[in-house]
Amino acid sequence: MRRSSFSLSNILYTLLFAGLLGIVFIPGGKVWFLQQLMKVGLFQPAVPKNKADAIASPEMLFRDAVGAPVALSALKGKVVFINFWATWCPPCRAEMPSVNELYLRWKDNPGIVFLIVDADSQPEKAAAFMKEHGYQLPVALQAGEIPRNLYSGTLPTTLIVDKAGRIVFRETGAANYSSHRLKEYIEQLMAEKQ
Repeated sequence: MRRSSFSLSNILYTLLFAGLLGIVFIPGGKVWFLQQLMKVGLFQPAVPKNKADAIASPEMLFRDAVGAPVALSALKGKVVFINFWATWCPPCRAEMPSVNELYLRWKDNPGIVFLIVDADSQPEKAAAFMKEHGYQLPVALQAGEIPRNLYSGTLPTTLIVDKAGRIVFRETGAANYSSHRLKEYIEQLMAEKQ
């Protein structure tokens, strides 16, 4: 007796293979896949339980969207969320909706600053990407050296600096920054006295 080539297992394997090809070869496929994994609870940022691993932040220099210099030391007394990303980076693109959600939550709060640093230093391209996707994130550029122990070129990389100027959070790779735990952590940082 001959088996039908349209068996359930063959159809499932074909769909699985087609899905894998889509993730590999379709530009938005990997982004979509990562976002779906984030929705089911994977890629949660590793929120620290205490500040035992906090390190003093070295001076870091950036430029905002209009080219004005931004020194990290000038932001002391504020919580600073720094995200290094690029328009071509699928994990960066996958986490952007959650970063945007975080930004929208506190964009009018003077106690927190967001530096969304375009690693390619192409402000026009980065601004066009933000506009195309409806993100309101403020694009910044790196204007000086960043120590390799903080940012080695791995994209995305996210840092959070507390009011005292200590780096209290570092995450490499995609993460869901709209998580309840991270929001609570940022609230705690903003409530702390300097």
